[in-house]
Amino acid sequence: MTEAPRDPSTARDPASLLVGAIAAQVIGGLVAQMSPLMIGGFMAGLSLSERDAGFVASVEFLTLAVTAIAIAPVLPRLSYRRVGLAAVALALLAQGASIFSASLASLALLRGLAGVGEGALWAVSLSIIASRSRNPDKIYGYFQVVWALGSIPLFAVGGELTAAYAHQGILALIAGVTLALAPLLLLTPDARARSDDAATDTARASPLLGVMTLAAIVLYVTASAAIYAFSAPLGERAGLDTGAVGYALTVTSLVGLAGAAAATALNVRWGRTIPISGFCVVFALVTLALCLSHDQTTYIVALVASGIIYYFSMPYLFGLAAALDCSGRWAAAAGSAYLLGFAAGPLAAGAVIGALGYASLAAACVAITAAAWGLAMIVNRHLKGTARAALPTDAPA
Repeated sequence: MTEAPRDPSTARDPASLLVGAIAAQVIGGLVAQMSPLMIGGFMAGLSLSERDAGFVASVEFLTLAVTAIAIAPVLPRLSYRRVGLAAVALALLAQGASIFSASLASLALLRGLAGVGEGALWAVSLSIIASRSRNPDKIYGYFQVVWALGSIPLFAVGGELTAAYAHQGILALIAGVTLALAPLLLLTPDARARSDDAATDTARASPLLGVMTLAAIVLYVTASAAIYAFSAPLGERAGLDTGAVGYALTVTSLVGLAGAAAATALNVRWGRTIPISGFCVVFALVTLALCLSHDQTTYIVALVASGIIYYFSMPYLFGLAAALDCSGRWAAAAGSAYLLGFAAGPLAAGAVIGALGYASLAAACVAITAAAWGLAMIVNRHLKGTARAALPTDAPA
């Protein structure tokens, strides 16, 4: 079953808009993407335990999420460009100061401040696409292609910098990338979203479906982040050092491009039921392999598979939220749900590992993924019913 397309008469967004949205997406999500190296850097540079390193990461992810969800309802009435520029200035300030932090308390405070700016940028990137694109699922797929390609040099360089300079090296890299991409935010529109149409469309969206969608995203990303954030310690259990894990993550991003490309090409041609079910099952298997095996080959194969699944899954989760309305509000809130999952993942994983070990982490993540799948299926079933009623006979497949 295909999803109902956006109005074919809607003009395609200019390339400049897509570039600006991608810049906001990358700056806002860079810390989450590089979290395994950040956690490893915190542990090495500041002698933090797994629990404390996970706590610092979770503080930043939590402020990211809170900011994104707080700004989501009003973002369509604001200038995307002005919000983006103010947010990147705040993020750069916090990134620079974090490099020189020498204590757990000051680092947590500064990372929380950085999260405010990053959360606003993350919401901007998702809201722009949901409110202005004819096919948000496809554009979110482009986001993942950029992440897969961009992560290749980032992980390669980040692994070496973290091995040499611990947390200062990886934080300096994040600050440098943020500074380099900041001028591209000028390409985002200095105008409000389509407020009248958005308000009408939002009124038709069921709040219950929205909440269930956000809950599904939180749960799935929590499980993903729990495994991803501790991929460096998992690699060490398999006999790899930090530099080797960095290169393994580089290969993961390179091969993960296949997942992003597949999501972009497949889009919603076969609906969302099969893709969502598929990536949930494969992720559960990958989780078991990473947490229960101490073999280097198994670790690398499972890690690469996790990258493919991650890049494949995100467009469908964000597309599910974008399908609820055309205003961009639910999509921006979905970004917050994603970040809440990333905030909860490292904190929960650190606690579970410290108390019960990696086998219990695997069991918890599999159960959480199953719950996320169930919620997504309920929402998707209702969306397909709406699409069946609204799809015109001459609409493209």
